[in-house]
Amino acid sequence: MSPLTGYEGSKVPLVASPSAPDLFNWPRMNDRGYTIKEEPMGTKRPMKVILLGAGASGIDFLKRAKDKLENVDVACYEKNDDVGGTWLENTYPGVACDIPSVSYQFTWEPHIWPEYYSAGNEIWKYLRGIVDKYDLMSSIKLKHTIKGAEWSEGTSKWTISIEGPDGELMNDMCDIFLNGGGLLNQFRYPNIDGLQDFKGKLMHTARWDSGYDLQDKRVMVIGAGSSAAQIVPNIQPIVKELHSFIKSPTWITAGFAQRFAGPDGRNFAYTDAQKAKLRENDRAYLEYRKMIEAEMGRRFRFLMIGGPEAAEARRFTQEEMRHKLNGNNDIADAIIPKDFTVGCRRPTPGEGFLEALVTPNTIVHTKQIQRVTETGFIAHDGTSHDVDAIVCATGFDTSWIPRFPVKARGKNLQDVWQNQGAMAYLAVAVPEVPNYFMFAGPYGPLTVGSLLPIIEVFTNYIISIINKMQIENIKSLEPKMGPSLAFKEHHDLYVQRTAWSGPCSSWFKNGDPNGTLTMYPGSRVHFFELLRSPRYEDYDIKYMSDNQWEFLGNGFAAREFDGRDTTFWMGLLDGHDRQPQYDENILLY
Repeated sequence: MSPLTGYEGSKVPLVASPSAPDLFNWPRMNDRGYTIKEEPMGTKRPMKVILLGAGASGIDFLKRAKDKLENVDVACYEKNDDVGGTWLENTYPGVACDIPSVSYQFTWEPHIWPEYYSAGNEIWKYLRGIVDKYDLMSSIKLKHTIKGAEWSEGTSKWTISIEGPDGELMNDMCDIFLNGGGLLNQFRYPNIDGLQDFKGKLMHTARWDSGYDLQDKRVMVIGAGSSAAQIVPNIQPIVKELHSFIKSPTWITAGFAQRFAGPDGRNFAYTDAQKAKLRENDRAYLEYRKMIEAEMGRRFRFLMIGGPEAAEARRFTQEEMRHKLNGNNDIADAIIPKDFTVGCRRPTPGEGFLEALVTPNTIVHTKQIQRVTETGFIAHDGTSHDVDAIVCATGFDTSWIPRFPVKARGKNLQDVWQNQGAMAYLAVAVPEVPNYFMFAGPYGPLTVGSLLPIIEVFTNYIISIINKMQIENIKSLEPKMGPSLAFKEHHDLYVQRTAWSGPCSSWFKNGDPNGTLTMYPGSRVHFFELLRSPRYEDYDIKYMSDNQWEFLGNGFAAREFDGRDTTFWMGLLDGHDRQPQYDENILLY
């Protein structure tokens, strides 16, 4: 066998083979015991990833992992009986996305949508279609609920406790644990005396009973957030009597990017001609999506206290609310905020909501009820009202506290965040918790624009880290506390400039007007720029070897033998990173 032809028929020359030190009598180990790793730099060691949740975050990661990761085993555990997360769980009448459909999609899977703002079922079908198209279900275990996670310092691995469909507990182990459970999935009922004693139908919008018929029923709806703003106008025409409880003032706005919506900011259905153009002209569709995304990005400006955009947003929204309330000053004066600006709470787009409040069969209550009874409720003024159903559109637990123990180095993240507040690094990782990553955790940009492009940023960030860990033989990686606290200091000062800091009750503060904010201190563009690539200087990194340069290996690069371009730095001949077939007679033509 010639040294130039490699060994065992491979493209790897003998001098780069694992047996080269023996063949050529080279030293393998020094006096200290350090040993050269006999493989080319760039070799990716096998790793195991466990992913919680098959909602939008889980689906994006599974697809991108297929495209961008090698030698990585991904196991996704999903508690529900199907994929789709919040779009599977929320099925109440009128459920829809208040973000334009063309922005609420993955950039790598553009879709032709039926409407400008799509119904929840359309979004679920989109997500489920991706899972089927790319065979992602092979990595997903449905009806499996993660019950605990514990990090072992000795093995540098996570042990994940999972409850299966039969109720039995089992353990799985991984190098990296990804929490893709999302924030808006642990619904909560309001703390109202007597609520659980009600003998009629009690429902939360996140656990809707589609078999219950509201036709000609007397219905009480508690809440004035996005879910209430969607459900009220959808059930008002069919119920006999509707009691709408709006305890806290709130800004009811048009949908996001309403400038490109229908008349008066309303939803519209795309025509067949419009859909055909977007389907057949990729550049036109991309331009249309970018135009709408840019419009939404500019909304960040109206969050800045005292700015002209904030003043105009307040003037316009107040004028629109009074117009849609048809001159009902009692309701307008009660629900239009006086002491906080637009954006303190997440703006509540509500097509038809305000109009429904002033219909003859609707009674609006703007003060706290005394209690719920077995047959209805007692209002603030002592009057008793009977209802057939109570609908709680009262949101979710947004405290960030994990629903199960996450233990590392003698601490449970549940206890730490319960006692000290949520502390995260750039919404993606947690200081002093190794190899644990989140999609849009505390300090994420959750208030302006579509979540799906944000999820893509987190996915790309995490995949970059996994690749680095594989190639550089990193066994654990975690954010340092110093940079995390420094970021928090910047955040705490910056948010005082924004509407978020106003005296409102919002899910940003877990429903407490004096609660702690954990928002991203900047615009979407600002966030996308910052998370283009990890700042590894902010991380504590531990290697599998006591010599961090072990990954340099045998002095060769993996691309020299795996078919990639070995002169890539000069440019790629056809745009692809693969070794060209050179024409040695190029100068003879």
